[in-house]
Amino acid sequence: MNNLSSIVSSTGDSIKNIGTLAMYLTHPGMIFQSLWNYTLIYSYWVFMFIALFSAIFYCFGFKKLAKYVPGSLAAYAFIKMLGSAL
Repeated sequence: MNNLSSIVSSTGDSIKNIGTLAMYLTHPGMIFQSLWNYTLIYSYWVFMFIALFSAIFYCFGFKKLAKYVPGSLAAYAFIKMLGSAL
């Protein structure tokens, strides 16, 4: 009896996953919205590390990397402005 209940439970989970997949396929805007939310969440750390490492390498003599510090901060601000507008 325990085996039967586990089969029914796994079948129910599979149907939920298929339903979720069908929902995303019929509403592609939800895929873009999910990707945009992840971009908003992780953009701070990505651009902060770019700015930090660019500043460190600039101090070591790589003068071309100086432009990445304000560029990464501007890109982060631009993404946040778009995120607040959407």
